Amino acid sequence: MYHRRLLNHPLFSLIPRAKHVAVMLAASLALTGCSLLPLEEEALQPPLVQPAEEELDIVDAAKGNIQTFLKGTANFVSASMDTLSFKESGGRLKSINVTVGQEVKAGDLLAELETGDLELQIRLQQLNMERARLQYNQARASGANATDLRLREIDLERESMLLESMEGRLDQSQLYSPITGIVTFVESLNAGDFINAYQSIVTVADPSKMQLTYVAANTKDLLPVEAGMPVSLKYKGKDYKGKVLQSPSGVPLAASDAKAERNSVTIIIGMDDEPGGAQIGHSAELTIELQKRENVIVLPRAAIRSYMGRSYVQVAEGDRRKEVDVEVGLTTPTEVEIVRGLEEGQKIILNN
Repeated sequence: MYHRRLLNHPLFSLIPRAKHVAVMLAASLALTGCSLLPLEEEALQPPLVQPAEEELDIVDAAKGNIQTFLKGTANFVSASMDTLSFKESGGRLKSINVTVGQEVKAGDLLAELETGDLELQIRLQQLNMERARLQYNQARASGANATDLRLREIDLERESMLLESMEGRLDQSQLYSPITGIVTFVESLNAGDFINAYQSIVTVADPSKMQLTYVAANTKDLLPVEAGMPVSLKYKGKDYKGKVLQSPSGVPLAASDAKAERNSVTIIIGMDDEPGGAQIGHSAELTIELQKRENVIVLPRAAIRSYMGRSYVQVAEGDRRKEVDVEVGLTTPTEVEIVRGLEEGQKIILNN
């Protein structure tokens, strides 16, 4: 009806016929709104998924025994060794006369510094001293007066002091082996290199006196070790017994920081029956029983959780978890002692 009136309107006759259909379509859309658009479908709800039930590894806090051991590899060394250096002053190296593994005898010349023509000067001074001695003896034999005799005596004493000083300088420039043994260390130096006073040059060890040394990764590993503790040793498949001769706790303060640091991580072990054929540099496996606790709460190490210095465990109470702080005692690679924080029978969730 509305369409018919619109067609009969005076203005409608002014619109070209080709546009009649378009005008009518626009009017229809205005009346019907968005009825031509497709209807929006209703959103589907996601299906409900039942969460999988978590499987927990649980252990009981039970009492038992725990013991710690020190295990490692110890090396055979000589119980008698000397590390040699030029004590008074350094200088230019003239020569090192030995190599590692070489056998030497007490008194053998091992190394020496450049001394220029010192040996020639010593020889000349020996002649000066001999001359002064002859003149003194002649003055005594000829009945020289007291003044002349004293002058000859002074000459002799002066020449003797000069010779002693020169021989001392030569002696300080040479290193001689104090013992019969084997050279175990030689500093890597070339002729002409400058050497400082007290710089280690050569080490000689007596192979007839053997002991074992063990060097730990850090000082804490050796805190429970004391002199006299028994040691189990295995060398070339055979078992031996020994004991700790020196531990860090029994070593006096060292003069140098380097030596103090070395002593803090080293123990020395003696053997009850030294095995035949053992040589410097050979090794043996050692085991030392350290601390033992009986009738204490022991858990697997996987039960302990740590965060910013805090040690705690998760305790299962029905469907709930509860975090409990604990104090840890002895620790082995697989177990740990709980000193405080838990009671026997509590259910502990492993940290897997």
